[in-house]
Amino acid sequence: MLTSACCRGCKVKTVLTIDIGNSRIKWALWHQGQIVQAGEQAYDRHSPELAFKAWLDLDRPEAVSVACVAGKSIEQALNDWMQTNWSITPAYLATTCALNGVTNIYDDPEQYGVDRWAALLGAHEICQQPVCVIDAGTAITIDLMDAQGHHLGGRIMPGLAMMRAALSAGTAGIADSKGRIVEFASNTADAVSSGTLHMLHAALLEVCESAREQLGNDMQIIITGGTATEIMSLGNLPEMQYEPNLVLTGLHAAMSYQAKASS
Repeated sequence: MLTSACCRGCKVKTVLTIDIGNSRIKWALWHQGQIVQAGEQAYDRHSPELAFKAWLDLDRPEAVSVACVAGKSIEQALNDWMQTNWSITPAYLATTCALNGVTNIYDDPEQYGVDRWAALLGAHEICQQPVCVIDAGTAITIDLMDAQGHHLGGRIMPGLAMMRAALSAGTAGIADSKGRIVEFASNTADAVSSGTLHMLHAALLEVCESAREQLGNDMQIIITGGTATEIMSLGNLPEMQYEPNLVLTGLHAAMSYQAKASS
C-alpha cells in the first residue's frame, strides 16, 4: 500500500514516480497513464537534494509515489524538498500481503523489499502470463509469480559490482578496477570482470531453468535494473523482456489502484 493522504479519493492525471535505490534515483513523470518524461542519476547520500534538482524543470505533479530502500534520512530529505518546492507530501509504497491482484508469499511482508514489491506489481500490470522477474542492481533479486498474481518466492544474489568489490576487499593484490569481458584473461582486471560476469551467467541459467520447471513453458522472463543490458549481452540465455521502468510502472499501478479503491 501507499502511505500518504495525498492520493485518497483523488483522480490524479499527472504523477511523478520515484525509485530510490542505494546509489541511484530513477523517476518518471506520468500524464494520463503514459510516461512523458523520465530520468536517472547517481546521488550522494549526504546531499541527495542535489539530485532532486533534476525535477525543477518538470511541470508540478499532482501526486508523487515513491519506492525507497535507502532509509529514513533520504525519505526525510525528499519530504523536505517536496514541501519546499511543490508543497506535496510524497506517498511511500509499503510491502503488504496483497495489492492490486498481487499476493505476497512472505510470512512477514515487511521483510520483502519494497523495490521487489513494486517490480512484482509492475510485472502483473504488463504481463498476464506466469513470470520470472529479475532485478539486476546492487543486488540481484529473482521472484516468481503465477498468472493469477500469486508470488511464489524468490532468491537474492550479489550484483556484479558487489562481487567485484568483495574480491578486491578480501583478496590481496586484486584491485577494484573495470576490465574487459573475455573467455580467459591475461591480466587481473579482465579476469575479475570476466569471472564475475560468467559466474552470474551460470547462476541465471540455473535460475531460469528452475523457474520454468515451476511455472511452465509459457513463463515470461522480465529483467530490469542497472546491469540488465550487460547481462542480456551474454549468449545462451533464455529470451528476456527488458523493462527499465518496471518499478516505476508498479508504483503508478499501485497509486492508480488505491485512488480508484478510495473514490
